[in-house]
Amino acid sequence: MPETSPGTRRRLLATLFAGVGLTRTGFIAAITVTTLVTKDMLGSATLAGLPAALAIVGTALGTRPTAALMASKGRRPGLVIGQLVTLVGAVGSFAAVVAGSFPLLLVALVVFGAGNSADRMARYAAADVAGPARASSAVALIVWAGTIGSVAGPALLDPMGDLAERIGIERLAGPYAVTAAVAVIAAIVLHTMLRPDPLSLAAAPKVGAGRPRARLRDALTAPVTRFAIVSLVIGQFVMVVIMAMAPIHIRNAGIDLGGVGLVISAHTLGMFAMSPLTGWMADRVGRIPVILAGQAILVLSALMASVAAGDDTVLLVVALFLLGLGWNFGFVAGSALLATGDDVDARIRLQGLADSVVWSSAALASLASGVLLSVGGFPLVTLAGAALIAVPIWVFTRDRRTLNSLRPSPAHGGSA
Repeated sequence: MPETSPGTRRRLLATLFAGVGLTRTGFIAAITVTTLVTKDMLGSATLAGLPAALAIVGTALGTRPTAALMASKGRRPGLVIGQLVTLVGAVGSFAAVVAGSFPLLLVALVVFGAGNSADRMARYAAADVAGPARASSAVALIVWAGTIGSVAGPALLDPMGDLAERIGIERLAGPYAVTAAVAVIAAIVLHTMLRPDPLSLAAAPKVGAGRPRARLRDALTAPVTRFAIVSLVIGQFVMVVIMAMAPIHIRNAGIDLGGVGLVISAHTLGMFAMSPLTGWMADRVGRIPVILAGQAILVLSALMASVAAGDDTVLLVVALFLLGLGWNFGFVAGSALLATGDDVDARIRLQGLADSVVWSSAALASLASGVLLSVGGFPLVTLAGAALIAVPIWVFTRDRRTLNSLRPSPAHGGSA
């Protein structure tokens, strides 16, 4: 790794933390109300997950081009351009709600999601800065930045709704204005402060003269990579399929936006607040054991949510908090497994491919959640999520000898 002062590394990590914290505030505020906007527009919950699903489709579609841009130009240009694309999508979503146009909302959210793909890859930029031995902790720091959004995003729902009503527009348009504003601020912060580019600090050299280009297929066949990607995909699917319908489940019980915001705040706190501990555990105890613990927590949370009535706020707060926590374990540790490699170009291509698959599965989960809710109610949504945890457990069992042979090692970045 190139010699860079510890102070410079801390500043770069702080800049990434601030940028992600700002972005997640707007993202969580917008996504929380999107299912509600759709239900109000269409008068049915069946397609309530469609716009959020398209936002995630946009993220999936934008991930590989974003990774290619980062590989060729650096992390900073990719992150800044992502914020500007997010701005366009947020403005379009705001206009769609004001105009009552569902088609415009769908298009705007695809753009919104494409911009968000860059923000999602900020965790890998942090790993570039920190190096292999502390990759989990660096990823966790960026995930932890979402704590800002988990508190501020839902908390802004009522105030921004009140402001929207005072100026004579639809109440649910307000959160999209928050998203647009923070995208502008985040773009300025990243463009100004993220220097030198994190990619210049990557531990391994980029492909150059005399260095063959690594094959992505070879990386994908490695047991550790396979387990990491499957765990990321299933964890994301389970989290989204339950979280996406929770606001409707609560609202159907007659609870207002304040109640929805409380439960979603608990969920997003679980997703982000424990990240420093998760990163520390993954770097020292091992990334694979942390992933397995996360799968167990996801099952517990889904079973708890399956028996919670929409007005059972206490049980839903606990269940959704655990849902976020289980996701956090898998997301931090799984991402760290993909954050190191012998070739930077191959590493970024693998990260882009993995994230593209993860967000594609999340889009499917968001779409399926509305259908499951209509067919069997919230219990069917949650139990379907619990059943899917069998997939990463099967993959682990299949490759357990190889995976169990790996141990955390500071010299090798705590690879497992």
